Amino acid sequence: MKKLKFLKGIGLALLLSFTLSCGEEFLTEDPLAFLSPENTFVDAVGLKTPLDAALKAILNQYNGDTREMMFNQNVSDVAVVGSTDKPYAYVDLRAYANPLNGTQNDAGRARTFYEECYKHLKNANTVIDYVDQIEWAGGQNDPERNHLLGSAYFVRAFLYYQQTMQFGNCAFPLNVVTTSRQDFKAFTMQSIFDQMIVDLEWAKQHVKPASQIAKGQVPNAGVRMLLAKYYMMNLRFAEAEAEMDAVINSGQHKLVTDDDVDVETVLIGANRHPYNDTIIAGRSAEVPADAINYLHQEWNANRVKNTEGIWVFANEWGYEGNAAGRAQRVRSFGPNFVSTNQGIKAPTGGNGTDIRQGTGSMMMKWGRGQGFSRITNYAQYEIWNFNGEVDTLDYRHKPGNWFDMHFVLYDHPDLKGTEWYMKPLRLYHDGVLLCRDTVRCWYGYPLYKMWVYDNDAPHTQNGGQADIYVYRLAEAYLLRAEARFWQDKYQGAADDINVIRQRANAKHLYTASDVQRDGIGAVLDERARELYGEEFRHDELVRISVILSKSGKQCYNGKTYSVSGDLEESLSRDNFYYDRMIEKNNFFRDEVPWATYNTTRYTIDPKHIFWPVYEPFLIGNVENILNQTTGYDGAEKNVPPLVHVVQPAGVKNIDPMEAIGER
Repeated sequence: MKKLKFLKGIGLALLLSFTLSCGEEFLTEDPLAFLSPENTFVDAVGLKTPLDAALKAILNQYNGDTREMMFNQNVSDVAVVGSTDKPYAYVDLRAYANPLNGTQNDAGRARTFYEECYKHLKNANTVIDYVDQIEWAGGQNDPERNHLLGSAYFVRAFLYYQQTMQFGNCAFPLNVVTTSRQDFKAFTMQSIFDQMIVDLEWAKQHVKPASQIAKGQVPNAGVRMLLAKYYMMNLRFAEAEAEMDAVINSGQHKLVTDDDVDVETVLIGANRHPYNDTIIAGRSAEVPADAINYLHQEWNANRVKNTEGIWVFANEWGYEGNAAGRAQRVRSFGPNFVSTNQGIKAPTGGNGTDIRQGTGSMMMKWGRGQGFSRITNYAQYEIWNFNGEVDTLDYRHKPGNWFDMHFVLYDHPDLKGTEWYMKPLRLYHDGVLLCRDTVRCWYGYPLYKMWVYDNDAPHTQNGGQADIYVYRLAEAYLLRAEARFWQDKYQGAADDINVIRQRANAKHLYTASDVQRDGIGAVLDERARELYGEEFRHDELVRISVILSKSGKQCYNGKTYSVSGDLEESLSRDNFYYDRMIEKNNFFRDEVPWATYNTTRYTIDPKHIFWPVYEPFLIGNVENILNQTTGYDGAEKNVPPLVHVVQPAGVKNIDPMEAIGER
């Protein structure tokens, strides 16, 4: 494999270093003030700064187009990368999921996940390392100390959850790295799970409930939700169920229902043109209000009457703790009907829609989708066909909440005077395909989650500020349904799924027999309906792959998975994630080619359950071998991963390698 030697100095050591210094004398001038941990972290306010930076980094995974949450969904059963102008995308995984692909855009975010994880583990570890430098009034029993420490444990566990679900075994610093290190080794993902459980069990005793903290901070219920996921990976299903009982019955949170809706309609799209104040032709964007579209209206996540949100980021002007960045969800998730040369044509030939920013009426009405995230047939059609009947009453799929291509009209100026002007788009005319790039340009999706009027750039309508759910109560019900399923409590699992379905006005409810027949697929299907565009779907599929392999429970597909040797290596050979992708993701299953590049097609193998580590992050680790992900170039040099010895929570950690005599 070609080596990138000119990048040798860039690696995990650099990502983890607290400070780096140069030896040249002209850089050693004494500063007027020196920013050091001893001078900075002298009170709770100072120590909260790195924690807030880590929380902001997690917000950034959701906020803005092409971010990490979108990419995570794009390598799952519900969506794929749709950026058909980038042949190096995480599409042909056999070719382009490799250690030399440093892509950090809509075509791929594996490198970003890895890099940002270690940058902000440093922030969480800073809080943990320096928490007792502060003189707390109550010493180690001080409630403020323990809330702050517990919050840092949560952030660290959140990041390591992502890291292990995406890369398997990994470097495992539990302290701030204050000097450049080149001796990291990977630890087993299983031993990382074990430490994170101990930390989260401590954190749940000390992190405050939502009613006592500011929006954007992690509440006690959020800690319990993450702990439940870790518990299930360690086959502790009854304990996971108990954690979700505590969240659901806490009185802190309740589902938004139709009874909470206090408006007649919501606006999902724009009815009036922002520049000339004329009515835009076509379907009205006013949709009868319901529990679902009300729940997801741009700033409703943080409204007083909405307590469904558990961990929520405020992202709106004039709000305390505001992140104030455009979410741009329409741009990321919406079909690109406005710009590509392989896109939608009129039956007469030529462009069908007006692509000029600020003048195109359909772009103003439905947003400037770019098709970066392309929904699969499974998520677009199959999950809405329940027992042979398509459900259009379900609020999550009803017309208006759900966008269909026939909402868009031919508005190109060249079509004025023809029979097609301001008529609905069509995919075929007289047997001729009018849109070659159907991957990027032709599909439906849940517009009610994505539409936000763009006040900052009304000429583009990419999407404006919107509050962001990370965890909400609906997922707690689905986590409890899953925990019950693993214990063969099929009726209990059905009951929890049905709470979500009843709120959504679904036509049909699950029976215990349905859950037993569909297996874990029943939970995954409801998660896809409820959490599309919200959850890190790839990571949840990997978590379930871990459970199936460790438990030996027969899957609905008839297979029984197992672990032989190291967990990462075992999963890379045979796993539920890959089988689910082949079953549900029509693009990867059928190796669908692109219209734009005829050699690019969707390909996947079992090893792609995990992603490759960008090579420059490894090659500077010259004093030890830091493993490449199993199955990728460079992994032939891997050494056995280390097994971490679990340390107690509540006190400063010992470096894991030092604790077992590896340093």
